[in-house]
Amino acid sequence: MEAQQELRDMYIRGVPAFIIGNEIIEGFDARRIEAALDYKVQKCPHCGQRSRIPKGKGKLRIECPKCGKKFETST
Repeated sequence: MEAQQELRDMYIRGVPAFIIGNEIIEGFDARRIEAALDYKVQKCPHCGQRSRIPKGKGKLRIECPKCGKKFETST
């Protein structure tokens, strides 16, 4: 019941729904599920643009595709 209420609070109505990291996937979309497992989503600290970063690569220096500023993150 708690899980159902949590999904309702996030306005998720599709079945099935997957929450992987900070990404919500409604319905069974194998491509999106696989991508969510292999990558993490990182927001640019300057403009908030979301970018996919490969997992397991250690410390990376990223250039934001939107604002062009560089920042470091770990995977």
